[in-house]
Amino acid sequence: MTKPSPWLSTAAACQRLGVSRWVLATARQNGELKKGHHWKVKNPTAARLTYLWHVERLEKWQSDVDERALVESFKLWQ
Repeated sequence: MTKPSPWLSTAAACQRLGVSRWVLATARQNGELKKGHHWKVKNPTAARLTYLWHVERLEKWQSDVDERALVESFKLWQ
């Protein structure tokens, strides 16, 4: 039995993570998400680029972001 690919389209990744496409685009543009690790270009020669997202790595990133936000909010209340 073949394991499904962890690389999903933007729409599928957003649905699975519960975020908008702008969250992924912003994180990609500001360097939080790394090319080749978190995302890759489906067809680099296309006029309009289409991205694929490694959903398992994005889930780890999302968990780390949530944890950092929780720690920061805790610091504010001390």
